[in-house]
Amino acid sequence: MRTCGSFCYVLQTKWKPDTFGRKRAGAIFASTPLSFGGRDLKMALSIRAMGAAIFFALAPATGSTNGLSDAVFSAILNNSSYKAALAAIDAQSKMIAIAQADRRPSVVVFGETALERVDDPSSLSAADNLDTKLATLVGVDVTLNILDGLRTNNRIYREATLLDAEIIRLSDATETLALNAVQAYVDVVRHRGIVSTSQDNVVQHQRIARQVADQVNAGKLSEADRFRASDKLITARLALSEAQVQLADAQSEYLRIIGTHAPKHMSLHSHVRLPKSRDAMVSTAVAKSFELRLAENDISAQEYQDAIEQSEWKPSVEAFVGASAGEDLDGSSGSESRIAAGVRMNWILYRGGAKKATIARNRDLLMRAHYRKKQVETEVRDFARKVWNAHRAAVERKALLDQAVSTNVRIVEAFRAEFEAAKRPLLQVLDAERTLFNLQVRRINAAAAVAYQGHRVLAAQNTLSDHFGLARAGRALAPDFEQRVKAAPMGDFDVSAPPLE
Repeated sequence: MRTCGSFCYVLQTKWKPDTFGRKRAGAIFASTPLSFGGRDLKMALSIRAMGAAIFFALAPATGSTNGLSDAVFSAILNNSSYKAALAAIDAQSKMIAIAQADRRPSVVVFGETALERVDDPSSLSAADNLDTKLATLVGVDVTLNILDGLRTNNRIYREATLLDAEIIRLSDATETLALNAVQAYVDVVRHRGIVSTSQDNVVQHQRIARQVADQVNAGKLSEADRFRASDKLITARLALSEAQVQLADAQSEYLRIIGTHAPKHMSLHSHVRLPKSRDAMVSTAVAKSFELRLAENDISAQEYQDAIEQSEWKPSVEAFVGASAGEDLDGSSGSESRIAAGVRMNWILYRGGAKKATIARNRDLLMRAHYRKKQVETEVRDFARKVWNAHRAAVERKALLDQAVSTNVRIVEAFRAEFEAAKRPLLQVLDAERTLFNLQVRRINAAAAVAYQGHRVLAAQNTLSDHFGLARAGRALAPDFEQRVKAAPMGDFDVSAPPLE
């Protein structure tokens, strides 16, 4: 944080990613010393109050969410990571079909041609023995897996579990994209409010500078007061310039995240239904945590992987049917054909202790997955509590700043009257005005934080997509393929993404 003495104004808030990909607010202070005082202070104060009101007319309240909802939809539809997640789901779904192929007949056509010279006088005639011939062979084999220690089934289940994981990641990405869109939207509204307030501040300083000049010319104020008023006008213009740069940056960020330019008219009127208590929020966050579901998914995938590897040590049986035909095979002149049908069995009884080591390794991996799940649950609970605390702090800060602004408006009015009655010096009036401006900018930031943190509470519970009406469930993209595949291991499954609703 950069310090700037007594002339500091909170003009920008940056959002930093936290452990779960959400956003956390952190204040950055900009050095913009501003103050004014003198004739027409009452009119200046009224203009300033009107400027602040422009922003607070946009502050969160029960009402329509169309503008923000449109931004969220646009952010998701235009985002490459969302499209990449859909592609990952489609690719993983193909792995189920690949695994299912092991349960279906395998048909192999084979053939070969080669020059052969065979020395086998006990089996070949004198004319054929050591005679070089062009041997040819063509045939077909059909095999069917009858018994494989449930390897194929467990492989199908594992691929379905991994498909569920991809769908969960898509849902998690949708929540994060929605929250990023909220942040971008709130930031533009916030910086517009700061620019508006800063513009009013410049106008007020211009009026003050003119008033001070008149009083200096009339001999009522010293030349130093003229310089002081001029200096504060320059400072106000610097503050406006910095606020305009920050607004331009916020609009650029909006374009990057949303995919469109920020509209002229934007509103933060949004009814966010928050949980009744922190405990209720934590319970919902745990129950709906995508991170926790992924951890549980990892446990299931590891169990299936263990079963797949255990199947290598169980008997495998396959049925086969084969037919072949050839010319001049094995040194004999003439044609021959072959037809065979039967079963083959393989059973690995020992492989140098590999079975024992495999069992021990998989047990350790499964234990790691369970410990990871416990760790994730602890992190989810901690994150949810901190998000709740941040929201409550933002609400309280906004309420206190509302009171502070109201109090300082009365202070400025009193100082103005005393200055006009020559009972208070110009410098104190300028300090009072500077303090009021500080508080107004901080209140704009606080109002934006309340709007953002309210949506962040929903995101921490993974209910932000539901709030905006984004379709995440639906038959096609529900993460229930593990159960569906268990019910019908050889079935066909549609993973096409339904449109956003």
